[in-house]
Amino acid sequence: MMHALKKSEPSRPRCAVLDALRFVLALWVTIGHYKMFPLFAGVNEATPVGRFLVHAWQSVVFGSPAVIVFFVISGFCIHFPYRGDRKVEVGRYYLRRYTRILIPVAAALGVYQFVGQRFVWWGESSILWQSPLWSLLCEEIYYAVYPLLRRLRCVVSWKRVIPIAFAVSVGVAAAQRHAVSWYDCGPLGTAVILLPVWLLGCLLAEEVETLQAMRADEWWRIWMWRFGVWFASWITEMAHFKAHLHLTQTMAWFGIIAYLWVKNEIAWSKTHAPSRVLAWGGLWSYSLYLVHSQAADLWYVLNIQNVGPRLFWCGVILGSLVGAYAFYLVAERPSHRLARWLGTARSDAASGSAGWEPSNIGTDAGAANATTI
Repeated sequence: MMHALKKSEPSRPRCAVLDALRFVLALWVTIGHYKMFPLFAGVNEATPVGRFLVHAWQSVVFGSPAVIVFFVISGFCIHFPYRGDRKVEVGRYYLRRYTRILIPVAAALGVYQFVGQRFVWWGESSILWQSPLWSLLCEEIYYAVYPLLRRLRCVVSWKRVIPIAFAVSVGVAAAQRHAVSWYDCGPLGTAVILLPVWLLGCLLAEEVETLQAMRADEWWRIWMWRFGVWFASWITEMAHFKAHLHLTQTMAWFGIIAYLWVKNEIAWSKTHAPSRVLAWGGLWSYSLYLVHSQAADLWYVLNIQNVGPRLFWCGVILGSLVGAYAFYLVAERPSHRLARWLGTARSDAASGSAGWEPSNIGTDAGAANATTI
């Protein structure tokens, strides 16, 4: 895909634009947990104008829709090496997926315990559901059933499967219409509601090679999509908090907008290389998703006081980034290399090409390693 793909090693081009998107999304989730930069710190919220400025500014970033975009990217990455009539070696597929995902998760759980977080393993309050790991659990379900879904796709196209998935999603969401969050729907219910979003990523994997590149004079078009996806996420935020139309009812539909946005970003990247810094950040965005809260403790360890709210916010975000990158070097990158080693040689040679190495946030679930082919 021209600038979107570059050679990182023999026969393994990388889709840099998805790396860049993953870092932006993981950082968006991180900032969403800490709130926006305190631009209006010190403004008197007792006045109508002051209250409006503070609350409007804080509503700019909403993390939940970013995770939905990760589901689109995840479906894309999983299906890309198996599009068309390419064979799925099921045993090798499962071995690579779970090596890639579960080693960083185990390491993250160790970090959670190290910083003093107490949690339970099973039940409604399980750490696997009551934490950022919730999206990972959905991913595990999708990974488990993907071979069956792909076999279904070989009988009928994704364009027939996806409407059925949406119909089931709407039905399950309607049955859970009083659910305030995904925790109320449970892992299986959530996975069913969001399945069509993940399948849209699979559809995009089959569309990408014939996708027409955007021209240089169409820069306004990609920026309209970027603003549009942000505005749609803001609308879902307002609907959730103000109109009591909760995420369980809106996120599957937001997934359609997310799919169209990612599709347009790929089309733009065919003639415009993404930022190298953002693409590099995408390599460890899964780690940022997994441990951003715990990594922020690096700032608190310094015990720097009286620096003001703005510098304090910058310190927290910097601590998250530095700690997440250290986690990537120690835990995520070795697991990625092991998974790649387990899946190389015979399977890639037999298929005639290598596969996209997914990361997820919600996608390996958080965002993660290089999207490689």
